[in-house]
Amino acid sequence: MAGSAHSRLFFVFSALFLLSVAVYLSFSLLWLAPVPRLWCMVLSLLLVLLSQCLTVMHLLTLRKPPPNLRLIRAGGFLSASFMLLSWLVLLRDAALALLLALNTLHFVPETASANLLEFCLSLPFESGIAAASLVLAAAGICRALRVPKVVHRTIRIPRLPTGLEGLRLVHLSDLHIGFTFDKTWLEAVTARVNALAPDFVFITGDLADGPPERLVAELCPLSRLRAAWGVLLCPGNHDYGAGLRDWTAVWRSWGLIPLVNEHRVCCLHGETLIVGGVADPCAARFGLALPDVDKAFQNAPKGFRILLAHRPGDAAKGAGQGCGLLLSGHTHGGQFFFLYPLVSRLNHGFRSGLYRLSSMYLHVCPGTGMWGHVPMRLGVSAEISLLELRREDG
Repeated sequence: MAGSAHSRLFFVFSALFLLSVAVYLSFSLLWLAPVPRLWCMVLSLLLVLLSQCLTVMHLLTLRKPPPNLRLIRAGGFLSASFMLLSWLVLLRDAALALLLALNTLHFVPETASANLLEFCLSLPFESGIAAASLVLAAAGICRALRVPKVVHRTIRIPRLPTGLEGLRLVHLSDLHIGFTFDKTWLEAVTARVNALAPDFVFITGDLADGPPERLVAELCPLSRLRAAWGVLLCPGNHDYGAGLRDWTAVWRSWGLIPLVNEHRVCCLHGETLIVGGVADPCAARFGLALPDVDKAFQNAPKGFRILLAHRPGDAAKGAGQGCGLLLSGHTHGGQFFFLYPLVSRLNHGFRSGLYRLSSMYLHVCPGTGMWGHVPMRLGVSAEISLLELRREDG
């Protein structure tokens, strides 16, 4: 109940915020330009409707049965177009504000600034902005929906046990099966992972965007994932909203190993490897245990430690527990290049890729899938991360 209330509150605030953005766009694009008043009113209403696509899609996904996947993707395209239009207009207006400031300080000739201002507020230029937002949204969606490529990274770890030299780990995160990606897409991902013949497959949360009674058949390809030493996972915030307890039972019946503030010990090639996983901070909204790295490794033997945590914010705690490697997701790599600074700030400076924190490495997967209400990637690709462990020389 608490989780549902939080979700409703989020969408209420997002609806109001996007409505205010639509008002700004209307004023900036239409009412300051030489557009007939009737068209101003019609197009302003259209902007308001576009701004609420995210909220409408959320309400549609609560219906039983949920809407067709194509309808959700169409709504996602409209939301993505509105987001890009907002960013392009904001960029234009910031440039014009800078131009006016430079003109006031007499750094730019008045005639030149007046001509540029007139051009940037003209109908052809604003039509070009609208067209660019549609083209970029279409390109971003095509990029987001394809089966991700395998990205190979070698991690050179100091004092890596000899028996773990060359260990191959596949790191998946943020599959978000339900409202954007379906069984067909997941089957292709599973086949691509199995072709790598990994030693482990690790999934760092956000597997499902709905309960098992609706999505168990869509998520079933995960049961066919194969790794020499197993498929282990930790939950993400979306998994709690989808019914974590029910999903945990399903995953275990498929042979997957969910880790929620607990660990598993693996003995391979004469070495001890401990894999721990923690809960997600959103667990508090559902009356469940908060992430606890100490508890995850309680009574664990000595050996090389890997921590699975959906959010990269637990990096310092993982290093404090002597982990050699922390795997996270959640950020989607920023998803849109203009959100990079915000996403990095919200995740302690970690957005995508490999980071070194003293003796521990952190790998943040940019997402194998992504959240379905704005299905677009610009500037960062989805990926299947193949991590190969090597001992650092010296």
